[in-house]
Amino acid sequence: RLRTFTRLAKPKKGKKKAQNVDLSQLPEGPLKMDFFQLKASQEPVKALPDEEYPDWLWKLADPRPTMTELEENYDQLTMEELTLYFRKKKRERIRRNNADSLRF
Repeated sequence: RLRTFTRLAKPKKGKKKAQNVDLSQLPEGPLKMDFFQLKASQEPVKALPDEEYPDWLWKLADPRPTMTELEENYDQLTMEELTLYFRKKKRERIRRNNADSLRF
């Protein structure tokens, strides 16, 4: 069974309606290859052992501390957490200033 694709463009006045295009009518080359043929020809992706991945990748799944948690433990924050704290404070200040400028 051959797959056919439908043109999605709307027909102009006086023109025929959208047509089905048969793949056997297309010229040989990369345009003829559809997604399923391409997918079947590739090797499956293999997962590596955990040791092969960098350490920072596993930290991405950890939840980030909230603003209140950062404010409560301000004296014990690491440099990364301080950077995050000041970024959040700056973003909060910008949002507040933008909201104030919209008021008349």
